[in-house]
Amino acid sequence: MKLSKKKIILLSVSVVVLAAAVVLTVVIRAINEKPKNILKILPDHVDLQIKDFIYTEVGEANAKWEVKAHTAQYLKKQNLALFDQVQIKLTTAGKKVYVMTGNKGQMLTDKKDIEIKGDVVIVSESGDRFTTDYLKYSDAEKKFYTDAPVVMENQRMKITGKGLSLFMNTGELKLLSSVKAKIN
Repeated sequence: MKLSKKKIILLSVSVVVLAAAVVLTVVIRAINEKPKNILKILPDHVDLQIKDFIYTEVGEANAKWEVKAHTAQYLKKQNLALFDQVQIKLTTAGKKVYVMTGNKGQMLTDKKDIEIKGDVVIVSESGDRFTTDYLKYSDAEKKFYTDAPVVMENQRMKITGKGLSLFMNTGELKLLSSVKAKIN
């Protein structure tokens, strides 16, 4: 069977048009398809956002504290880092260990002063558990402190008071006022 020149041209044009239609369909679908990994754009005031943030500071006499957060945002103009689900692990010069947690936190990056708030819990290596509304750290004084009510509990007793100071270099912890104890 011999094809005429006219049929061959018509068949060739049909194949080219069909191929062009297939290519055009693939290109249109690719353009309209949304990418699976979309880059999340940060608000204008946030310069950097980090997931699973860790920061370690080593001080005098090998005292150190380590800040961990689920997420951290850095605002360069304000010298401010904001934390979600924050944990601070303090190892004093005397090797006492305290772990402090809170819902939110912030650090003035130029001064290294920190504040955590929202269900703040401090747990010592000996099992003492302190709860308060907020806790601050002053790098100039090398101490964690609060003026808020504090509850300290362990297996033997429950102590309530107002205010707390925890000195980084010595590991000395003090409840400041209105201290009441209930022994189990």
